[in-house]
Amino acid sequence: MANLAHGQSRDLAARKAPYIWFPAVKAGSGADVFVERLVAGLHAAGVEAEITWFAHSYELAPFLLKLHRPPAGANIIHSNAACAFAFTGWGLPVVATEHHYVLDPDFDPYKTVLQRAYHRLWIGPWTHRSYRTSTALTAVSQFTANAVTRSHPSAAPAVIPHWLDYQLFSPMDATVRQAGPFRLLFVGNFSRRKGGDVVEELARRLGDDFEIACTAGLRGGRSQAPTGIRVLGQLSRLELVEAYRSCDAVLVPSRYEGFGYAALEAMACSKPVVGFRSGAIAEVLDDAGSELLVEIDDIDRLEACCRLLAKDRALVEHAGAEGRRRAVGCYSQENAIAAYVDLYDSLLNPKAKQ
Repeated sequence: MANLAHGQSRDLAARKAPYIWFPAVKAGSGADVFVERLVAGLHAAGVEAEITWFAHSYELAPFLLKLHRPPAGANIIHSNAACAFAFTGWGLPVVATEHHYVLDPDFDPYKTVLQRAYHRLWIGPWTHRSYRTSTALTAVSQFTANAVTRSHPSAAPAVIPHWLDYQLFSPMDATVRQAGPFRLLFVGNFSRRKGGDVVEELARRLGDDFEIACTAGLRGGRSQAPTGIRVLGQLSRLELVEAYRSCDAVLVPSRYEGFGYAALEAMACSKPVVGFRSGAIAEVLDDAGSELLVEIDDIDRLEACCRLLAKDRALVEHAGAEGRRRAVGCYSQENAIAAYVDLYDSLLNPKAKQ
C-alpha cells in the first residue's frame, strides 16, 4: 500500500497542468462571448489561459493564422472550428469548438445567395479541414453535434453546452409591475437568421398595447428604430442584464440557432421565451416554457403567444420561474468548466485517463 501511495504521488507530480491559448477571430457574435466566458471561468478554476484576438479580416484568409506562434508555455490551443486547422502545425493538441455548422442544409434557406456560396466554397472547406486535423472537437449543443455528424460521422464532437454567471444574470427583486404596454425584448444581430424581419412584423401587428425593444447586437446593427420598435443600441453586460430584468418576455424568433445565448440569458433572468422552435432553442428550453415556441415563420401563432402572455400574468411568472430552474440546473458554469478541464487534462495526460 505504501508503494502504491508513493506511485500515485509520483504520477500526480508528473501530470502536466494545462495552459490554454485561445487564438480567436473577432466575429461580433456569440462565439466571441463564448471565448471570453470560458477564459474567465478557467481563471476562476485556477487554470492558466489567455486570448489573442485577431481582426475579422482573418476570416477571409484563415490559413495566415498559422504564422502566429503560441505564447511561451502554452500546451493546448483551443480555437473556433472555422480556423482551428491553422494551428495544428505547432506540435500541440488543438481543440476545435463548433458553434453552428454552416453547411447544415437546414441553415441554407436563411442565407443570401452570397452567404451560401461563401460558406460552401470558402468557410466550409476550412471547417472540414479542422474536423480532420484537430485533436479534439466539441459542440455547444446536441443539435449542433448532430448537424456535424450527419455530414461527418467520424467527427463525433463532445457536447459541452454554454453556461452563464447566474449571480449576474438573475431576476430583479420582486416588485409590483407598473401599468403600461407589455414589454418584449429582442437581443441579437438584426439578421434574417435571427428573425429581425419577424420582430418588425410583430411590432406592426401588436400595436400600442406592446412595446418592443431591441439591442443593436454585437455587430452594431440598426441605429434608427423601425416603426414600433425602440432601439437600445449596443449594451454593456450590466446594461444587458438590466434590459432583461426590465422586460416582460424575450423574443427569440431565430430560424436557425446553434445554441441560443439570448434564450438562456432570458431564462436566467426568469423571463419567458417566446419564439420559433428552431435549432437548439427547443433543446435549451426543453419543458421550461416550450409551449411558447411555435413553428418557424408561423407569425400568427407567435403573435397569439405574445397576446396570451400579456393577458396571463400567472403564465409569465410560471414560465419565467421554470426557465430559471432549468438554466441553473442544466447549464452551470461549474459543469461546463469541469468538462473542459477534464478534456484538456485527457489530452495532456492520456495515460492517467486509461
